[in-house]
Amino acid sequence: MTRIFHIADLHFGTEDKALVENFIALCHRHKPDVVIAAGDFTQNGRKHEFEATKAFFARLPAPIVATPGNHDTPTRALLARLIHPWKRFRTVIEAMAQDALVIGGVQIESLNSARRAQMRLDWSLGDISKSDLTQLTSEFRKSSAQTRILTCHHPLLAPSGPTGRARTRHGLWAADQLAQVCDLVLTGHLHESFALPLKTKGQTCWFIGASTAFSARTRDEPPGFNQIDVRPEAHRLIHFASDGQGQFLPVKTVKLARSAGAPHPLNFQ
Repeated sequence: MTRIFHIADLHFGTEDKALVENFIALCHRHKPDVVIAAGDFTQNGRKHEFEATKAFFARLPAPIVATPGNHDTPTRALLARLIHPWKRFRTVIEAMAQDALVIGGVQIESLNSARRAQMRLDWSLGDISKSDLTQLTSEFRKSSAQTRILTCHHPLLAPSGPTGRARTRHGLWAADQLAQVCDLVLTGHLHESFALPLKTKGQTCWFIGASTAFSARTRDEPPGFNQIDVRPEAHRLIHFASDGQGQFLPVKTVKLARSAGAPHPLNFQ
């Protein structure tokens, strides 16, 4: 079994410090094999916010696979955003985390779905590069790993469909491509926890969203994260949510079938 802690939307700069400490304690108690962090580590892409993320990562007892989110570019410095949008991310986060990892028969890859600018008004929305995804799916096809996982910040599938903040460009196409070669796709951005199955050629790929981990910007559900136990017969997902007093508590456990039966969408709230 390989244990994953799936977090997203940390938003250092607006973090609940008690939840940060509790998450670190849970990492030491539950001993995940890897932490997958699906973007938006900072609130405004500022230096001190990245330094806070670095200090947090340094205290985790497991390797980290990280991919950037739309908040990880400078949001208040347009010139810096356009010229070198990922400079601070690469300087700070890439020194603490990896963009790919193979561990315990599990292959994890990451994909940057955030953009410095777009030909639409809302630059926070996701955009999947077809060439980057094609390269990743080719790597998955050649892999001998028992379980293949992709993480990106923006959702490819969402409970409400490709509407609102889930309007990820090429998202549905990407979901269809990944469902043929992947077992789990772990995302953030919506601050919403869910698990949506897409079945193809006898296997099921689960598209899993995470709540915001620490931010006060909670939208419709409290901060939380997912523990995913990768197992040969079926994965187990335990969703942890804040109790409002600085503690994460397990609130729902679900079985994620690999292929047998007819899987159903899951919403944890």
